[in-house]
Amino acid sequence: MGSGDSTNLQPRWKKTELFGLLMMMTGAGIFVLLVWQLGTPSLQRFDETVIRSLREASDLATPIGPEWIRELARDFTALGGYGVLSTITILVTTFLHLERRPARAHFVVVVTVIGYSLSMVLKALIARPRPHIVPWLSHVHSLSFPSGHSMMSAVVYLSLGLMLSDLTSRRLVKTFFVVAPLTISALVGFSRVYMGVHYPTDVAAGWWLGISWSLTCWLAVRRWRAFRDVRRALMIENEKAT
Repeated sequence: MGSGDSTNLQPRWKKTELFGLLMMMTGAGIFVLLVWQLGTPSLQRFDETVIRSLREASDLATPIGPEWIRELARDFTALGGYGVLSTITILVTTFLHLERRPARAHFVVVVTVIGYSLSMVLKALIARPRPHIVPWLSHVHSLSFPSGHSMMSAVVYLSLGLMLSDLTSRRLVKTFFVVAPLTISALVGFSRVYMGVHYPTDVAAGWWLGISWSLTCWLAVRRWRAFRDVRRALMIENEKAT
């Protein structure tokens, strides 16, 4: 290949990366829109209506549905708890180090730690109080917007799913590794509203922001690898030319 063909080595965006970029921008846009609308009467009425609809009209302390649904809600909310997510992060990071994949281990740690820090900073800046419409079914102590459980479950599970999706070439398996973590984080988010500790918009904001942040980090790594591969290919071509 001559030097005039070097332009063919420019890293191109793959379809999955373009879709990821679109989802990242969509998530960021939805988050900004929710922040902009926060506090408006119509949005507040919507939030309160949804929370009340999940409780018995005669007793707001009792959630709708049979007892097993309440148990499921507690189980799902635990999947987004900081104790569970921290344990998963530590175990995965340890495994990756044992497998001598330090770059992937660092990726998991950086995405998780910065995501958590971003969640805490935004909670402090926006300072939305927790809903006090119905009695809480879970102990909480932080502010409400965005939902930390929703955001961090999306960050951790989706980041791990995206990392695993890079290890397979089968489209169906790649799709599974994206849909499964999104489903888990959606269930976590629903459980927070069901327990009365978050408004629906808290959950939506956290979920989309978590998706956006996870995709941002995944795309950054993908583009860095693409440019690295191009540089290596160019070096090989230059060595052949000399």
